[in-house]
Amino acid sequence: MAVFCFTALPLLAQEVDHVYLKTGSIVRGKILEIAPEDHVKIEDLSGNLWYFKISEVEKISSEPFEYNNNTYSGSIGFQPGFVNMTSIGFLAGSAHNAQVAPFSLLTVNGYRTSSGIFAGVGTGVEFFSSNYMPFFLDLRYDLLGEDVVPYLISKGGYSIPLSGDDTSYDVSYDYAGGPLFALGVGLKVKTRKHFAWDLSLMYRYQETSYKETYGWNNQEYEYTDIFSRIEIRLGLYID
Repeated sequence: MAVFCFTALPLLAQEVDHVYLKTGSIVRGKILEIAPEDHVKIEDLSGNLWYFKISEVEKISSEPFEYNNNTYSGSIGFQPGFVNMTSIGFLAGSAHNAQVAPFSLLTVNGYRTSSGIFAGVGTGVEFFSSNYMPFFLDLRYDLLGEDVVPYLISKGGYSIPLSGDDTSYDVSYDYAGGPLFALGVGLKVKTRKHFAWDLSLMYRYQETSYKETYGWNNQEYEYTDIFSRIEIRLGLYID
């Protein structure tokens, strides 16, 4: 006959202060300071100090909470306010294309509301047949969760070339811009206050154009490149 022995960590239930935020996040711990018309300061169960404006708080209460001696599953959450997102990515395409996976470096600045809606503007540099600088509107909507949040994303705008013309072997190239559009999903993971990792997967449509002029006979040809790609991005989310 076999005897199995184990030791379980006891679960402790006690009265704990709860601060419910309008974003849906909950901070549990001990309230250190509260000014009813200004702010609340709380030390969470991990020893971190948090300071919230009363305008950010839905309600404050003291409730029984059961937690393990050695762990705490409190959430940080995404707060309303101004946000910067900087990311790198590439536009994956067919191996038969001249531009298999153009590289992209983008930054977006905007505002996130307490209901999870984000609107911002972005720019950066992208490497197609020439180097382009996009200008676009970035819209996002958080679906659910607190520290790990999936979201919907769409963006649209226009890209302009960073160099207007080039010459090679008596052929001149005059580059022009084109519209861009993207639609997809993303996931942001909060790892500490004011910082998160941001991963997104989108369908991306991009147009660029250029004109070739042959010096020996002044013959001109105009071309439009259309990129219909899967855009994959990894970046930093700072709020």
